[in-house]
Amino acid sequence: MDKSFKLGDILVDSKVVSQKKIKDAARKQKEFMKDGIYNRLGEVLVKGQEIEPRYVVSGLRKQRDLLIGKATIGSILVEMGKISEEQLTEALETHTKLFAPLGEILVEKGFCTPQDIDEALKRQVEIRENFFRRPINSNFEPINLMKLLVNEWVDELIDEYNGCTCDQCRADVIALSLNTLPPRYVSNAKSLLEQFDRYKDEYRELVQSKIVESIEYVKRQPKLSCRYRAKKIKGNIRGTVPVNVSNRHVHLTEEHLNILFGNGYQLKKWKDLVQPGQYAAQETVVLKGPKGKIERVRVLGPTRPRTQVEISGTDQFILGIKAPVRESGKLDGTPGVIIEGPAGTVELKEGVIRALRHIHMTPKDGEDFGVKNGDFVKVRLNGDRTTVLEGVLIRITDRSALEMHIDTDEANAAGVPQSSIGEVLL
Repeated sequence: MDKSFKLGDILVDSKVVSQKKIKDAARKQKEFMKDGIYNRLGEVLVKGQEIEPRYVVSGLRKQRDLLIGKATIGSILVEMGKISEEQLTEALETHTKLFAPLGEILVEKGFCTPQDIDEALKRQVEIRENFFRRPINSNFEPINLMKLLVNEWVDELIDEYNGCTCDQCRADVIALSLNTLPPRYVSNAKSLLEQFDRYKDEYRELVQSKIVESIEYVKRQPKLSCRYRAKKIKGNIRGTVPVNVSNRHVHLTEEHLNILFGNGYQLKKWKDLVQPGQYAAQETVVLKGPKGKIERVRVLGPTRPRTQVEISGTDQFILGIKAPVRESGKLDGTPGVIIEGPAGTVELKEGVIRALRHIHMTPKDGEDFGVKNGDFVKVRLNGDRTTVLEGVLIRITDRSALEMHIDTDEANAAGVPQSSIGEVLL
């Protein structure tokens, strides 16, 4: 840890304790460790009455904010040895220019892999979680006895009721149980054991019943990470499909491209999309409606015979446009919008839609799923709020890749991330 981020240095800089007392506390900390007592530096200072607990907590919060601010995806990838400082600088310049996620830019430039990004994101979450926990997990803070009781019985009850034992499901069971139990705090460490034994007898039935209820709930609604790590695909599921969230975007004709960006203009590819031949361009435009505007709307390539603008339900309220839910390309009778580019403006008479949720498939995929082009299916999205989407259109062509598209509102409703897995139901 950088010297400027050490708790002792932060406390000294805050002038709540001297450097000599920090050194004395560090020495006592080592002495405690010889006896198997693992106290943090702040706890040693508090026990020695060298500092008040509130100053330690304040120092830990400052330390947390400094380290969380430092724990960016880019810096983590550099520390992991996945990219160089020079590559990060180059990617950040592109990030500023394109307004695109840094991780996507790093992958597109070939500086690292999607797996590297996933690993860095997980490490970032762990760093942030760790430093949010530190100020509230200390020997001089009150202890919630209910948390101790839940941890006392949770594992044996998960085994007894055939629950999932993965870290995520176990944490979910504990969180759900504690959310339904009344907290019982103890601030006197000397009476902790006595209180714990008393509460075990007094609250055993209540706590265990809440744990069992939580186990059954998690079994019915497992998180996506657990469901697919364990490959619990069964029952009425035809198969699974990759799901990607489609943000607002614009498809342009050659004519409109020239008006918006200049005669003879060629789109600059930013990254390839999953569907063969499709790509996200570096260029963005501004959409203007009767009520408002949306800036930095991504242009997708290549050009098309008709200009099409795809927005979400939330976007239509911002613009003041009532956009119908339509299959891509079915634009007759749809509203228009003003599109502004760096070189000109297009007043689109029609072409604004909310894209009908759909799945791209090859003919072979259609056979595997038992569906044909134009069919509609149900798809279950297992996010924080599991949702079954009905009326999902099947689109089969020879030049497709298996992929489901939903918009941002649908993703938010189900609580799924940018990329997830959907279950196509019978």
